[in-house]
Amino acid sequence: MSNAMSTGNPVLVVVMGVSGCGKSTLAASLADDFGFCLLEADDFHPPANKARMARGEPLTDAMREPWIAAMCDALRERRRQGESCVLAYSGLRRAHRQRFRELGYPTLFIHLAGDREVIRGRMRARAGHFAPASLLDSQFDALEAAMDEPDIIVVDVAQGIDRIHRLAADRVRGFLAEHSRP
Repeated sequence: MSNAMSTGNPVLVVVMGVSGCGKSTLAASLADDFGFCLLEADDFHPPANKARMARGEPLTDAMREPWIAAMCDALRERRRQGESCVLAYSGLRRAHRQRFRELGYPTLFIHLAGDREVIRGRMRARAGHFAPASLLDSQFDALEAAMDEPDIIVVDVAQGIDRIHRLAADRVRGFLAEHSRP
């Protein structure tokens, strides 16, 4: 039995942060650890959005709207099926984060935060991703601080991936304990 099933109530864990912070890697590890469904936000982008970003052009909020709506639809369906999920998603806008909170899941956000130059170096080193390092500044500019959002924990990406994973997994375990049914 997976941890997702043992809570009796499906939960949503959102691993968020700017492009290149490591959210896909951490989300995949957490989904595997806890037996949760993994959703990768990049898979929900319309082709026009990916093409725009590949050209180094940031998205507008209007361009993000169908992307957010598609993720919300997928998560609603997963919740209807009783599935807990981990979503790798930038979470740049407070209003978008709020839309995920309104899906009916108990929700925990893990914000992978770090120094711009550390993340830029990681972006330059990765291969096969459509978003170039030139988009990083626009990502930081679009990121709205998590003020008065107590369901967001911040993890510094300057730490090694093993430490980041341990810290995040410990927080998810605590979150599951809070939201388990007696």
